[in-house]
Amino acid sequence: MTPEQWYHQINQKVFFWAEEKRLNVLLNARAYRALEHDVLTVDSERFIRDYSASIWLCHMNSGNTWPMPHARDENTFQRIPDYPAKRNGAPLKEVVEITVDHYVPNIADYVVEVRRMIGSNVLGCLYP
Repeated sequence: MTPEQWYHQINQKVFFWAEEKRLNVLLNARAYRALEHDVLTVDSERFIRDYSASIWLCHMNSGNTWPMPHARDENTFQRIPDYPAKRNGAPLKEVVEITVDHYVPNIADYVVEVRRMIGSNVLGCLYP
């Protein structure tokens, strides 16, 4: 996969962290730690149920190439039923990102909380 093909692929997706610990790593990264961010928390059960046909799972931060550049190809993102799993159903590799094709026009229907944050510090709750 060429870099141009990769950029085209990731630019066709909306990205969600699967776990808050990854969000905190990003918010505390040098480039972002002094900036304010509005963080949306969504009802994942309803969201995944409603968008399952458009959801892809990824075992890494697909947009990060430093300090550990992972190989990227057409199999980096997997549909939920195709994501490699152990016999007990647990993922073979931790799910790091949940992505959706193109856009989520009704994301507000799934938002349960909006926090304004700097780094891991919550400045306030904007919703509810």
